[in-house]
Amino acid sequence: SYRPELPMSASLLIFDFDGVIADSFNCFYPMIRDGMASVGISISKKEYKNLFLGNVHEGFKKFIKNDKKKYEMFSNYRKTHISDYYKSSIFPDAINFLKTVKKNGYKTAICSSGQKEIVLKTLNINKIKNCFDMILATGEYTKENMIKEIMNKFESKPEETIMITDTVGDIKLAKKMGLKNIAVTWGFHSKKILKTTEPDFIADSFLSLTSIIFKW
Repeated sequence: SYRPELPMSASLLIFDFDGVIADSFNCFYPMIRDGMASVGISISKKEYKNLFLGNVHEGFKKFIKNDKKKYEMFSNYRKTHISDYYKSSIFPDAINFLKTVKKNGYKTAICSSGQKEIVLKTLNINKIKNCFDMILATGEYTKENMIKEIMNKFESKPEETIMITDTVGDIKLAKKMGLKNIAVTWGFHSKKILKTTEPDFIADSFLSLTSIIFKW
């Protein structure tokens, strides 16, 4: 149906979750640090952030030097201890932003490499689950496959789809798939690092993110 209030050609917004909606770096890093320590490996904050320059799950495997036994032990630590570390907090301006884009007719989806139960718990606690039309969160298959599934559901072409993320790896993927893309600076990667991938736009706040989406 024709929606005159929709001011741009893109109508589907795909969000990375951690670092974009959820304020979770300071929960995840201690968990990853302790998980690595449990298999005798140390990892700094910078090294952890660098894993998101590409596919994070592949990054973990390389960091553990493809040691299958250690990787399984590390993965098990994450699965069994996540509730000890994770706080279901979101960035303060996220709620108003999400309500605004929904009110203006955009389809919205989450595409996350995290655990779905944690994503859903965070959305429910903050009462924003109904701000999303589709939620995909898993480490079982790639973000590329998740994005394809989301686009198929909404019959959205690449030029009608915007990927919103805080990591270089996701920007690279969005570009590879021909998606419009916006990098946000309040998550895992700094503005300086994000600029290296030449995203379509960089947003420094939810206000600027709203402005970029509506003026595209």
